[in-house]
Amino acid sequence: MNIPERFYDRNSESEEEDKWSQSARNENGVDAKLGRGQVPPKGFKMIPGGQSGEVKLGFCLSKGTLEVEVICARDICPGEKEEPDTYVKTYLRDGDRWLQKRKTRVIRHSRNPQYRQTIKYSSCDALGRNLLVMLWEKKQAFESNQGLGGAEVSLDHLPLTRLTVDWYPLFPIHTLGTHTADSP
Repeated sequence: MNIPERFYDRNSESEEEDKWSQSARNENGVDAKLGRGQVPPKGFKMIPGGQSGEVKLGFCLSKGTLEVEVICARDICPGEKEEPDTYVKTYLRDGDRWLQKRKTRVIRHSRNPQYRQTIKYSSCDALGRNLLVMLWEKKQAFESNQGLGGAEVSLDHLPLTRLTVDWYPLFPIHTLGTHTADSP
C-alpha cells in the first residue's frame, strides 16, 4: 500500500476523518471518540483517560486483497518507568471465531512506536467480518507477553474502495471477547 507521508504524522487529523468517526457513550455520559468502523467494547465502562493509548491504521481494498497498514501507536503505557517493546497482532473475527492471525515486527523501547507495516488478507476472507487489532508488550525470556489493549473494526462499515486512515483508541484486551491477557 502506498501511504502518503502525511498519514504517518502522529498528530494529523482532518475534516474527512471526523466525518466517519463516531462516539460511544457509557451510562455515566462519558464520551470516547472511536475510529471509523470501530465497534464499541461490550460491557466496558468508559472513563476519561481509561483507554490504553491509540493505534493508527489505514485500510484499502486493492486487487482482491484487503491491505491493513499498521502505521503507529501513541501514548502506550504512560505511567510505566520503562518504555515497552511492542507489536501489533490482528485477527479476522467471524462471530466468536478468530481467524488468520497476522503480526507486525517488534518495535523496541517506545511509547509511540512507528510500525509502518502492511498486513494483507484476501478480500473474500475479510469482507463481512470484523478485524481485531491488539497491541502486545513483548516480555523477556520466559515471561508471558502482555496484552496492552485492542480495538475491533467492522470492515463492512469502512469505505474500502479508497484509502481510509484513522486513530483507534485501545481498550482492555478482555473487552474483545478473550478471557486471558496472555498472547493467544
